[in-house]
Amino acid sequence: MPLVAVALGTNLGDREGHLQAAVKELKSILKHPVFSRIYSSEPVGYLEQPWFLNQVCVGESSELPLALLAKFKTLEKARGRVDGPRFGPRPLDLDLLFYDQWVMDSAILTLPHPRMLERSFVMRPLLELLPAWADPRSGAHLHTVWAENKDRLTPCIPQT
Repeated sequence: MPLVAVALGTNLGDREGHLQAAVKELKSILKHPVFSRIYSSEPVGYLEQPWFLNQVCVGESSELPLALLAKFKTLEKARGRVDGPRFGPRPLDLDLLFYDQWVMDSAILTLPHPRMLERSFVMRPLLELLPAWADPRSGAHLHTVWAENKDRLTPCIPQT
């Protein structure tokens, strides 16, 4: 069964509650899900907004990527997400980071996520779960990319 990774993020409303709800739903969508610790991170792109809470989930799914994406969008809307500025504030954001070793480019979805190796709030939690993961596009290993770039990325602080 394909291995998938999902990034969870929230910076509006009951942030802990949004993550807890997403964790509950992902446990019903994915097989054998494992979750990273929660991190606090500075916004990227649109800076005039609250900091985020972020987490990563890794699990298995026999559903195809676009079907997973549709479920994630439904979960986001159920938690109050509305259309707004790109990278703007949101109660819940679920991003499909990768789907096994698939490489996919479409108007709807790009796999692996095109900016995942530029974001500490994705790499740090993913390192907890899959430090040897390699990007199928470049062959770069997560732990190597992190070691080479961690000092240039925005802060990402583990929650206690």
